[in-house]
Amino acid sequence: MAKSLIIVESPSKIKTLQKFLGPQFIFESSVGHIRDLPEKEFGIDLENEFEPKYTIMPDKTDVINKLKKAAKQCEMVYLSPDPDREGEAIAWHISQILPPDTNFQRITFNSITKEAVLKAIGNPRAIDLDLVNAQQARRLLDRIVGYKISPLLNRRIQRGREKGVSAGRVQSVALKLVVDREKEIEAFKPIEYWNLAALLKTDPNERTFRAGLYSVNGKRVEKEAVEGKDFTIIGDKESADKILARMKGGPYKVQTVDKKEKKRNAPPPFITSTLQQEASRHHGFSSARTMSIAQSLYEGIDLGNEGAEGLITYMRTDSVRIAPEALTEARNHILETYGKDFLPEQAKIYGTQKSAQDAHEGIRPSNLLNTPEKIQGYLSREQFMLYQLIWRRFIASQMMPAIYDTVSADISAGNDVIVRATGSTIKFQGYLSAYQEKSDDEESEEEGKILPPLSEGQLLELQDLISEQAFTRPPPRYSEASLIKELERSGIGRPSTYVSIMNKIQSRDYTIKENGRLKPTEVGRVIAELLEANFQLIMNIGFTAEMEDNLESVAEGKKDWKALLASFWKDFKPTLELAEKGAFVPKVMTDIECPKCGSKLQKIWFKSKYFFGCSRYPDCDYSAPVEEIAFNKEDYAEEFDWNQLCPKCGKEMKLRHGRFGAFLGCTTYPECKGIINIPKRGEVAIAQEDLPGCPAIDCPGQMTARKSRYGKTFYSCSTFPECDVIVNDLTQLDSKYPSHPRTPYVAKPKKGKAKATSKAAATSKTKKTTKTAAKKAAPKEKSTAPKKPSNQPVNKLSPDLAAIVDAKELSRPMVMKKVWDYIKAHNLQDPKNKRIIKPDANLAKVFGNSEPIDMFKLAGVLGKHIG
Repeated sequence: MAKSLIIVESPSKIKTLQKFLGPQFIFESSVGHIRDLPEKEFGIDLENEFEPKYTIMPDKTDVINKLKKAAKQCEMVYLSPDPDREGEAIAWHISQILPPDTNFQRITFNSITKEAVLKAIGNPRAIDLDLVNAQQARRLLDRIVGYKISPLLNRRIQRGREKGVSAGRVQSVALKLVVDREKEIEAFKPIEYWNLAALLKTDPNERTFRAGLYSVNGKRVEKEAVEGKDFTIIGDKESADKILARMKGGPYKVQTVDKKEKKRNAPPPFITSTLQQEASRHHGFSSARTMSIAQSLYEGIDLGNEGAEGLITYMRTDSVRIAPEALTEARNHILETYGKDFLPEQAKIYGTQKSAQDAHEGIRPSNLLNTPEKIQGYLSREQFMLYQLIWRRFIASQMMPAIYDTVSADISAGNDVIVRATGSTIKFQGYLSAYQEKSDDEESEEEGKILPPLSEGQLLELQDLISEQAFTRPPPRYSEASLIKELERSGIGRPSTYVSIMNKIQSRDYTIKENGRLKPTEVGRVIAELLEANFQLIMNIGFTAEMEDNLESVAEGKKDWKALLASFWKDFKPTLELAEKGAFVPKVMTDIECPKCGSKLQKIWFKSKYFFGCSRYPDCDYSAPVEEIAFNKEDYAEEFDWNQLCPKCGKEMKLRHGRFGAFLGCTTYPECKGIINIPKRGEVAIAQEDLPGCPAIDCPGQMTARKSRYGKTFYSCSTFPECDVIVNDLTQLDSKYPSHPRTPYVAKPKKGKAKATSKAAATSKTKKTTKTAAKKAAPKEKSTAPKKPSNQPVNKLSPDLAAIVDAKELSRPMVMKKVWDYIKAHNLQDPKNKRIIKPDANLAKVFGNSEPIDMFKLAGVLGKHIG
C-alpha cells in the first residue's frame, strides 16, 4: 500500500498523530513558515499590481529539502498546518515548493483527537485561496506600513543601531491607546467628595449594618457633577459636617424595602481574547505565556499508557460555537456531577460577535473524560492551571444561572435626609459551582452583604455616624488583558495577532510594566506623537477597524485582495510623501517660564532626547537639558554636602546629570573623572570624610558611594579602576578583602546572547566576539602599566596621630589607610560587631577618650588631627 505524507506546522504534533494513524502514514514538519517577503528589501512590486516577491527563509533550506524528499516517496501529501488563515497560507507556500507532479490536499482538525484526525483525512479539500489571499493582504499591508514609515522614524528618533524604532499598522494603534490613557491620567484632576453613612441596628441584640447617604433635600448624592441630573455633591469637610449634624437627630425609619431575585448568567466558552484576559486575571499569565501553554495543550500531551493526545481544541478563535457532540458530553457531565437542578432544559447556544471569522469552535477540552484532576500528573503546573481554567469555563457555560436574593431599603434619617442599605445573598450557586469570572475593576461588590429583616415603618437605632474623605480616581492604565479587550471591542487585530502586538510594544521598550499595568516610555510617547501628527490615517482607530473588516471580505471572497492594497496605497502614498519632507516630533508647550526672557519654555525633541527651549526662538536662544530644569534639591538627602571637594584630586565639583541621575563630577573632567553620587531623600547619606579608607594593601584610595544602573548604592575605591575593591555594604569590607593586595579592576566578559541559528550566523558571532575580546584586551594591558603618582594634598598631622601612622605628613586617604592597618594589626574591632572600634591606649589619645566608636565616625575624629 502506498504511503501518505502528512505535513504539519509544528513537530510537537507528530508524536500525537503517530498514535492515531498507522504505518501507512509518514510525517514531516515545516516548523512554521518556510517562505516570506525578503528581510533586506521591500519585496513588493508596486508597479506590477503589488506582486509579492517571496523568498525561502534563511534557516529553512534543510527543512524544504526534507519535505521534497518525503513527498517524492508518497502517493498523496496532506497539508495540515494550523486551521486558521496563517495556517492556510503556510499550506499554500508548502504547495509551491513541492515537486511539480505531487498530489496534495488540505486537511484541518480543530482538535488533535483520533476521531477528529480520521474525520479530517476522510474529508480532504483544496487550499482555500480566499483565506490565503486575506493572509497575503495582511502581510503586505504590514510590510508597506512598516517598511515605509520605520526608516523615517529612525531618522527623527535616533536610538542607536541596536535600538531602532519601528511602526506597525496595528501595533501603532495599540501604542496610541496606551499613550492616550496615560494622557488621560496626567490630565485628570481628582475631585474631593465625602462618603457619609449611618451604622444602624434593628434592636440592641442584633448586629449593626451600614446605610450610606443616598439623598439630601430630595436630590441624589453624587461624587461629581452629572450632566442632566439634579444632584447634591458633598465636596468638603464643612459640607459633610453640616449634613452629619442633620443626621444625628434622626429618627431613623424604614421608608421602603425592595426585594428582588437577580440572575447572573454563565459566560460563554473561551475565545482567544477572553482566554488571555482570564488567564491574566486568575494566574497573572502574559498573553504570550498563555498562548504558549495553550499551544502545548492543543498539540498533545503524553498521557502515559494512553499515549499522546491533544487536550483542547484550537486556541486561535473568535467564535463561541460548540460542536453538538461536545454539548451533549457537557450536559451529561453536568447531570452526573451536579444534578438536574444545574442543567438547563436545552443546550445553550451563544451568539458570536458580528466581526468574528467563526472558522472554529470556541476553546474547550477535546475529551471530557480527561478531567483536570485525572491527568494532573502528566501536566506541568502551568499547563494544569490553564487546562483547569478552560475545563471549568466550558462546563460552566452550559449550566444554569446563579440566583441572588437582593434587598434595598431606603431609610429616613429625618431632616429630609435618606440613607440606603443594600445587601444580597446567593440563593442558588448555578454555574458558580464550576467557575467564577474575575474583573479588572477594583470596585468592591455588595454580594455577600446580609441585612437583618426590615419592614416599612420600622424604627431603627443609630449606633454611629461615619464620615470618610475620598477623591475621584483617574482611569487605570491598561493591563495586557484590558488592552486586548479594548482592541477586540474596537475591532482591531485578530486572535492570531494579539500576542505579537503585546510583545512588540513591550520588547521594543515602547511601554514598560508597572504593577502589571502598561505605561508608555518616553520613546513610546514620542513615536505616538510623531505618527499622530504625520500619519493620522494609520493612527485612526476607525480606519484600522475598517481595514480588518475589509480583510474579512477578502477571506469570504467578496473583495479582491490586490484591489484592497491599491486602495490603501492610493490614500497612503500622498501622506508618506508629505511626511518624508516635513515629519517631526511635535513640540510640547509647558508652563515653565524662560529664565532669560520670561516667555514659556517648550520641550523640543532632538535626535534621541528632549531638551527645553524658549518658545520665542530665535528671538531668545535659551535652552537647557530636561534634567537641569527638572532638578530639585529637595528630592535629595538634606544632610548631603553639595560643596565637597573631589575625592580624587581635591578640586571643586559641579552638579552633573547622567543616565542614572544627578551626581557631583569633578570640574577638571576629563583630566579627572572623580564623581560623588547624591543620595535621594530618605536614603542614609554618609559624608565622604566619614567613609573608611580602602582596605587593599598599599592603596591610597578611600571608599566612595556610587549608584548602580538600577539606582542601588554600592561602595568602591576612589581610585577605581586602578583598585578593584567593591562592596554593597561597608560591613563586608573586612570579610571580603582580608590582606587583599591592590589589584586593577578587570571587567567580566559579557555572556553570549542567543545561539546562532545557522552556520553563517555562528561565524559572524565568532568574528564579533573576537573583535570585542581584542578591544577588551587593550585596557587590561594598560591597567598593568605604572600609575601616575597620587596628587592628593599632603597634610600635617598631630603628634598623637603621627605616632599611630608613623609619619608627620600624609594625605587624608593615606591617613585612613594607615589607621585601619593599625586597627587590624592590633585587633581593635569588636568581634561581635566589626563596625565598632575599641581603642587601645595610643588610639584613645586620638579619640580623646577610651570609649568605643562606630567606624563611620572614625573619619570625623581623625579630621581633627589633620592640619
